[in-house]
Order: sequence, then structure tokens, then C-alpha cells
Amino acid sequence: MAQLDAQFVENTNKFALELYKQIILGGQKKNVVISPFSISTCLSFAGMGAVGSTADELFTGLRHGTASDKHVVAENYGAVLKNVAGNQSLKIANKIYLKHGYTLKSGFQETATKSFHSEAEAVNFTDNVAAAKTINEWVEHKTNNKIKNLIAPDALDQFTRMVLVNAIHFKGSWTHQFKSENTRPMPFWISATESVNVPTMNLKEKFKYGVFNEWNMSALEMTYSDSDVSMLILLPDERDGLPKLEENILNINVSDMLSKMYKQEVEVALPKFKIEFGLELEEPLEKLGMGKIFSDEADFSDLFEQSEALKVSKVVHKAFIEVNEEGAEAAAATGMMIMAMCLIIPSQFTVDRPFLYMLVQNGQIYFIGRKTEA
Repeated sequence: MAQLDAQFVENTNKFALELYKQIILGGQKKNVVISPFSISTCLSFAGMGAVGSTADELFTGLRHGTASDKHVVAENYGAVLKNVAGNQSLKIANKIYLKHGYTLKSGFQETATKSFHSEAEAVNFTDNVAAAKTINEWVEHKTNNKIKNLIAPDALDQFTRMVLVNAIHFKGSWTHQFKSENTRPMPFWISATESVNVPTMNLKEKFKYGVFNEWNMSALEMTYSDSDVSMLILLPDERDGLPKLEENILNINVSDMLSKMYKQEVEVALPKFKIEFGLELEEPLEKLGMGKIFSDEADFSDLFEQSEALKVSKVVHKAFIEVNEEGAEAAAATGMMIMAMCLIIPSQFTVDRPFLYMLVQNGQIYFIGRKTEA
């Protein structure tokens, strides 16, 4: 596996955490799962066809730097997708759907094929029901049938010129699987004073674990037997400590945090959970400084041979995660420390309150979410 550029990982993670924060600031009180990597891949892909201030604003918003670094960004995505190509558990796919009669510029076509491993397919967007069906069937296929109906037919019309889709799917088996006979109802505190019983898995095993007093939380890394992707769980100390942790999330460097965690015996109690989540991203992206792509000032003149004013009308994202005794499955699609003293007795990691989780590979965040309710 090729070593990913550390700066690229840091930049995409910064975008991941900033986007997550924008989404929850938007009033999301519920369980959340997103794949910020899917979103940034799709937007970066589109950015390859943007020019001038549109490209600069987009690349700055994605935390890549300026558009003058376009080729470097494309090379980095190419390296990620090449790494993932041999991974049986993690799959990432890109696809361009363009209007019949339109031709991609050769430079964009080359970047799409070489760096984003993407192909183009012509569709008739005026027949919006058939076009949506074509796109949605591809997404379903690429996400193990987990993401359905990503694009609504009414999102497409005679003015649609192109739909960019990124699909990401992960399915892994725990290195240390939970025994189903040890799963039992345990309280999960949905507030400081109110709890509900949820099916909770139990296991005593060696895991990378760390206590981070500066953020009032502890963290656990759970690995998969068939992948170098791992699940990172960030557990606030207090029952109602998640909002405070989320407030500080931009100060957390995932790679740095993982380097400060050590393998030790831990008694883990973790709820089984399944979360589906979807949203339109125009508002959070605008708040991150990427408003121009949605405006009449947008300039995507490096996309098509045909000369026409283009802008992004929608960026839709859907994600899914399921965590059970065998492991975890996650899918998403986007259209457009201070170490605690080690004692001999096992550490306790009882996930009985709202928490944050991430799926990461070599420090790169692929999925991030929260469980706040039963």
C-alpha cells in the first residue's frame, strides 16, 4: 500500500470535521452518519472542471489549498483509490452522468479516468424518471444495496447537464468478535437523567485505548480482521458530554490521537446500532465558504467542449452504518493526549451515553457520526 501524503490526510480530515460540525450546528439532534471523504471526493472531482475564483473558492473550502494545487489534489485522490482497489472491505467508486450530446473536455476526461478512476455515461435527463433510475441502480450496486434512491427524479430536468456520483461502501469483521450470547439489554443515557435499555454487546479483549483528560473523554480503537480500516469511538466522560466534545472536535487530530493510545485489556460494552441519514449539502457547504459553485457566477468552463454557463444545483448525500457482533457495515453516496496510568485490572469502556465514532484508515477519516438516541 502506497503511503498517503500526510498533508492531504490532514487537509481532508480538517474538512471532514468542519463539515460534521456544520451539519450538527444546523440543528441535527439525531443519530448522524456521513462520509465526508465521499463528499470531498465528489466536490474535488467537480472542481477539476472549475476555473478562476470558482475553483479557488472550492479548493480553499475543501481545505486543499488553492486551485493551483489541482494536479496534486488529483494525484492524492488517485493514490487513495489505488490503495483501496485491492481492499476487499472498502470500496469507493466515481461516475459521471452527462447529458446526451455533450462532450467532456479532454483534460477533464483524462483526470477523471486517471485520478478518479471514473467513467462517463450519457443519459437523457429530460426523461428524469429513467435517468434517476439509471443513477440510483449504479449507486445501489456499488453500496451493496444499502443506499437506495439517492437522486430523486424531480432533481433532474432539461437543464441538468451532468451528475457526479461518488459511492463508498465498507463491510468488515471485527478482529475480536462479540459473542451474541453476551449481548443483553443495558441502559443508554439519552440525557443526564433519562435512559432507555438497548441491546449491548460485551467483550474483554486487548484494544488500543486512551484517556484524554483535556477533552473529557476516552477513546477506543477496534480493528477488523480483513481490513486496515478501524473504528474509533470517542466517549465523553459525562452522560451529556457529547455537545462539549463536538464543540472541541476541530482541535482533534486523529493521527496524533491514535499515536497516543496504547494496547491494553479493556472490558467493552458497546450498543448494537444501525443508522441511516441523508441531507442536502448546499447550506453547510455555503457556510464553509463554497457558495459560488451554486451561483450564477460559477465558472465550470473546463468541463465541456460545449460553451455554456454551468452551476451546481444540488449536492445530495446519503449514508448508512450498521454495527453488530460480527463487525460493521457502512455505505454512503454523494451526488455532487495524557495517558492514564496502566493498572493490572482491565479498563472499562462502557458506551452507555451519546458518543462519536469514525471509520479511519491510516489516519484518514472515511465515515464520521454520532449516536445520541436509541
